[in-house]
Formats: sequence, C-alpha cells, structure tokens
Amino acid sequence: MGTDHSAVSGQSPRPEDVVLCDAGGLFRFTEQTLAAVGLRDIDARDMAAQIVGSELAGHESHGLRRLPEYVRRVREGFAAPTATATVDLDTGALVRLNGHGAFGHLVMRDATRLAIQRATDHGIAAVAVHNADFAGRLADFCEQAAAVGIATLVYVNDGGSSQDVAPPGGLEGRLATNPIAASIPRARSPHLVLDMATSSVAMGRLSEWRDRGRPIPSDWTTDQGILQPFGGIKGFGLALVAEALAGALTTAGTVSPQPAPERQGVFMVAIDVKQLRPLPDFTAEVERFTSHVKNTPLAQGHPPIKIPGENSAQNAHHRRDHGVPIQAFTWQQMQTIAHDFSLAMPRRVAR
Repeated sequence: MGTDHSAVSGQSPRPEDVVLCDAGGLFRFTEQTLAAVGLRDIDARDMAAQIVGSELAGHESHGLRRLPEYVRRVREGFAAPTATATVDLDTGALVRLNGHGAFGHLVMRDATRLAIQRATDHGIAAVAVHNADFAGRLADFCEQAAAVGIATLVYVNDGGSSQDVAPPGGLEGRLATNPIAASIPRARSPHLVLDMATSSVAMGRLSEWRDRGRPIPSDWTTDQGILQPFGGIKGFGLALVAEALAGALTTAGTVSPQPAPERQGVFMVAIDVKQLRPLPDFTAEVERFTSHVKNTPLAQGHPPIKIPGENSAQNAHHRRDHGVPIQAFTWQQMQTIAHDFSLAMPRRVAR
C-alpha cells in the first residue's frame, strides 16, 4: 500500500459499470504503456506484473487506475524511468539503497532480492530505501520473501511530502498513510501476508470510492475530509514508528512544515527462519495455531474466517480463470492512454 497523489475526478460511474478483461491482455497493455514512457523492457515487464497482480488480488486501488498517474509522473519529471537503485551504505547485514527517483516497484524489487540474499547470509538483515517513487502494493514483495522461507517486516513513509492523515483529535493532516506490511512463511501458499495503511483506509481506496461515486464512510475521515488513523491512538502510534524507521532512519525525510521533495522511504527487515528453527517445524506450528484461530465458532451470518493473504489468493485464482473486472472510470483512462500511445486496448471477456 502507499499514498495516492492522483487527482480525484469529477466523473462518477455507477459502481456496477465494469468491463471484464483478460489478465494477459491487461498485462500486455500495461507493459506497453510503461515501455512507451521510457522504461527498459525488463523493468516494464516487472512493474506491469506488479500492477496487474494488484488487480488480480482484488486491490484495484493499486492497479490499473494508477497507470495514468505513472505516465504523468514520468512526463512531469517526478519519476525517472531509466534510473537504477544503487547501494550507498553496506555493513553486510544492513544495506541502504538510493532509488534515484526510480519507480518504487522496481526499487522494492531490487531491495527485496537484496534483503533475501543478506538474510540468507547473516540470518537477519535490513534494507533501507530512500529517494524512491511510489512502490505500489507491498504484499507482492513480502510474498516473494515468504516463498523462500524469509519472514519480513516492512515500514513505509512518504519522505514527509504527504500529510493526509490527522492525528487523533487534530484538524489538519500531519502524517502520510504510512503503510506497514509483514509476511510469515506457511507450508503452502498463500503465505500469511499483512499489508495495510496505518490510516483508516489507504488514500488509493478513498480516491477509488470517490471516483465510483460511493458515499465515504463516516469513520474514514474527519468532518474536514482528512483521513484518520485506524484504531485511534493505536494506528497513530504505528504511523509514528513507520515515520521514524522509513523516514528518519533511511534518510528519506520526515513530515515537517517544509517537507522534503516527494519521495518514499522504506525500511525492510528480513529473517531467515531456518537459521532460528527448522523451517518445516516453524510452518507446522504456524498451521496449527492459524487453524485453531480459524476454527472458532462464528457469529450468525458471519463468513468463514480467513488468514491475511487468503482472500487475495482466492481472488487471483478466480480472476485468472474468469476475467478481471475493470471499473468504467479506469477503462476510460486506459482508452486515453491507448489513444496517446497508439496501443490496442485489452481484450474484453464475455460475461
């Protein structure tokens, strides 16, 4: 998750207005769009996979609706399409990466690979990231680590530039949505993956609801329309921790009256489980306690309990087979991109 800087459109398509598309076609369209604005082929492919993966998982707020924003950020000089992250500090188990303004999806791709490698070498490692553009859905990177037996903790801030969330009782925004994420390896996929904003809802979700003409729930924002922390003082406290680790510790910058230019900071901790305990023993215990938790008696009418990560995996399986629903607002934006870059629109799937 992360902070959304896209403008909120005045258009209000009906919530039921969706276009059903083939996932492969969405990937090709996204890849071609990113290549058209200057990304290298491998980078366009990797970033497109992450964007379409968000659609498959059911997290549309981090999917295709953001593609016009990525195009704009390149055109206006906010994102550097050919930049590559470099190491500017390396102590072995602790590494800092300078993203040089590259898309955060690509910086986090490199940071995750590095975190896995260093955790394997040292048992536990941390990778700090500064000067990166928006990174998209963090769960993807956590899942990659969990798949090879690495547990992760991730904290993100916005370098101090976005102040969309008011502290409890405050009338003005002072913090970004400061997402946190974590992954726990399981014996089989899907792994236990948490990815959440420390605000009541991610800014992308708020913008998505506005674009679709949905009424905004009263507990999402203050009377002034400013996002609130989730859980009051608890979410506020977690946001402060994320600001300190992802902003101050990484040198990305923190919130202030004169914030730094718009860039994200990330602090990722990676733990090689098998160096503390045999991985099969660990995952077996995870299965035992999660099964115990899920098997609680349910309140009347409540759906079955799911572990974080399971809903996304089920969504992805269904959408690969039956098509990906794209909101009318997003489809209209994609048509504009197709016109600008002379691209073919993705194939629609019959209902």
